Amino acid sequence: MITVPQSFLRFSGWMLLLAGVIIGIVQAVHLEDIPAGMEEMSYFVDVAVWTHIALYIGITMLLMGLAGLYLRQAHALKWWGWISYGFIFFAYMVDLTHAAIQIFDYPVLFADIQTEEQLKAASDAVLKVQMSDGPGSMLMAVAYPMLLLGALLMSISMLRAKLLTKWPAIMNLVFLFFMFLPYGPVTKYLFALSFLVYSWYGAILAFEKRTQPQIPAVTHGAPIV
Repeated sequence: MITVPQSFLRFSGWMLLLAGVIIGIVQAVHLEDIPAGMEEMSYFVDVAVWTHIALYIGITMLLMGLAGLYLRQAHALKWWGWISYGFIFFAYMVDLTHAAIQIFDYPVLFADIQTEEQLKAASDAVLKVQMSDGPGSMLMAVAYPMLLLGALLMSISMLRAKLLTKWPAIMNLVFLFFMFLPYGPVTKYLFALSFLVYSWYGAILAFEKRTQPQIPAVTHGAPIV
């Protein structure tokens, strides 16, 4: 049986802890994908670019940390628990492409906007890239349901594994329930708060004290008594 080094689990824990905080803050201050009007142009591009740089970093840290969270419970997870890892990983990889568009394209698309007509043309170009028919839009359409299903399976599988405290998984299930309620703007902040579940799991991995299994010594000949 392979033993996962405690140092790797602590590293994964810190990645999850920091990622949950970073992504939660970004989601709370996240602007709409296009400016609401010319009055936003003085800050829109800077906010969009830097929040998505932070999101890019946060998601990368999250994906690194998830490996440790699953390996910590590897022998107790069912096969469908591992599927949840694949679903979550895929969904966030797709989201990274969305972040890249705003980081690299927005400074070009929204450069030197002076009129409402120019703003509309740039906004239409953004929406066309994100919403037009094609493999990109299909991936985005699939990613969100996969993220929800992955989070659901993850929570249930970790509850059944019974190796870590049950409360982060229960909190995640509560957040998932509220995501489907028509609360409008409130849902945005609930989504942001849901990332604190990863921070909670991260804190467990980062600070828990585990006793490494002892490997019995092998002696040759008669046992020493």
